[in-house]
Amino acid sequence: MFKLIKNIFRFFWRTLNFIRSLLVNLFLLFMVVMVIIALSSVSQEPVEPPSAAALRIVLDGQIVEQRQRVNPMAELSNELLGNNTEKEIDLHNVVKAIDEARIDSNITGLVLELGAMPNTSQTKLAIIGKALKRFKDSDKPIIAYADYYDQHQYYLASFADQLLLNPKGAVLMRGMNSRRLFFKDAIDKLDITTHVFRVGTHKSFVEPYLRNDMSDEAKQDLARWMDQLWSAYLNTVANNRQLSVNHLLPEPSALLARLKTVDGNGARYAEKFGLVDQLTTRAQAKQILVDTFGENDEGDSYQARHYAEYLQNVADEPSSENKIALIVAQGAIVGGRGQEKVIAADTVLAQLNIVLDDEQIKAVVMRVDSPGGSAFASELIREKLQQIQEQGIPVVVSMGSVAASGGYWISSTADQIFASPTTITGSIGIFGMFATLENALAKLGISSDGYATSPLAEISPFQPLPKELAEIIQLNVEHGYHDFLSLVSAGRDIPLSDMEKIAEGRIWTGQDALNNGLVDQLGDLNDAIDYAASINELDSYQVETLTPPLNPRERLIAQFFDSHISAALANTVPNWQLFNQVAEQAPAIDKFSDPLGQYSFCAVCEQF
Repeated sequence: MFKLIKNIFRFFWRTLNFIRSLLVNLFLLFMVVMVIIALSSVSQEPVEPPSAAALRIVLDGQIVEQRQRVNPMAELSNELLGNNTEKEIDLHNVVKAIDEARIDSNITGLVLELGAMPNTSQTKLAIIGKALKRFKDSDKPIIAYADYYDQHQYYLASFADQLLLNPKGAVLMRGMNSRRLFFKDAIDKLDITTHVFRVGTHKSFVEPYLRNDMSDEAKQDLARWMDQLWSAYLNTVANNRQLSVNHLLPEPSALLARLKTVDGNGARYAEKFGLVDQLTTRAQAKQILVDTFGENDEGDSYQARHYAEYLQNVADEPSSENKIALIVAQGAIVGGRGQEKVIAADTVLAQLNIVLDDEQIKAVVMRVDSPGGSAFASELIREKLQQIQEQGIPVVVSMGSVAASGGYWISSTADQIFASPTTITGSIGIFGMFATLENALAKLGISSDGYATSPLAEISPFQPLPKELAEIIQLNVEHGYHDFLSLVSAGRDIPLSDMEKIAEGRIWTGQDALNNGLVDQLGDLNDAIDYAASINELDSYQVETLTPPLNPRERLIAQFFDSHISAALANTVPNWQLFNQVAEQAPAIDKFSDPLGQYSFCAVCEQF
């Protein structure tokens, strides 16, 4: 009887597996046929030279250091189910488009559409702002328009020559804040035992589980670097708008008095006190753009080219036998493989192995944008970078918005470290943490029992933590912290005796880090690339962005969604836009997967 049931299930399983394989193979066959048809239908007619137009910068997604590849099937599923997917905008593509447009005679100006831009780190905004400032040197106009400007949107809008605002809108500037929830009383009420192991008075990640408020040291740390960021924001915007800082954002009582003079109308307030140049409806704003840049062929808007479309026609860098490898490391640092908003150690190691195998690569620039993560994974990456240096290939680190904790760990022994003034870095410390539920379960009448060959095998969420094991874990964390200090001391040439003054989990801005010797120079990614070229005295070189090596299946999918093939398919396959700009992505990886349970992570840094 059981054999019959087993055979029935086996038959159904084989049938389902056959159907699944058949469907997948049919889909791939369909894709191959469509690609062949699409490519055969591509016109070879000469392309007409582009007409004069404004460059249209629409920042309607999360600005990132490098766009992540997205699973095509997941993308299609989200479209069919009506789920929203977060759009990503490559920071460096935006900057490249602005810089190319500056010297392009066919680009007559620039239009900033910022109303849909989500909250973005100040460092990324400053990088775009510098590009806008360079663009202004061309004497081409920059016009910004939005229904209202939030604080981060207004930062970029302030670079415009003409700043337009909807009469029903407002400019919303409030300042910066950072708040965290604290759980100690809740943990006590639930009778959960929290075991925390850390080194560094300022390593505040674990404070919410130990306290009901922020420690004085953590609050002083937070106040110091947040005040610097806000001061940089105000000075930049005030300078752009040719206003004093006090005029830009007065004290609450003065702000209230000003608002009363315009009957609380936020748009009139912005115009009267110089925050914007003109109040215009959408129709009026469109007419201003038409008058400035000319009417498009359809007669429904101004003559414009979207920056992403514009970039497709920008000539690639000339090839060279000398290469500088660029690796973008963004997200939390974890073990294993992965590409979805994490720095997965095995994936990065595969990229770095490409460097060792390619004799044309003369230097490596690592762009780091990370609040940290697994201490073990961080050391694997740093160790591989050191191996590259030992082969005579210089490693230069360019810090993005955040390069703290584990993000600083992987940077610490580079030949040269660049940071922006508003980069958040430091947070040199290590912690380990977990909870046990023996008391909470006892209240419910639940207990656990069993046998272990050693007290060290007794670690369990249902059992008290043995005292000796707790001491062992603390010693291990202290050893990891000492390793971290030693690496920084050797890599930055800072005496170990001085490291305690700048370590213990303290968070620094890029400017502070320069003063403390944690970074070598202030500068952006281009500065880091120029420096990498100068080390080897390269007169000509090609920057090659390294991406993780793909397995055969991933390569096939990537080829299907290559931009050239995708453009051809858009005219051949119905609804092809559902698959546009997509490629393969690995399964999500848990941020907290360190084999020893040790983390160097800065939670508060992620907000900035």
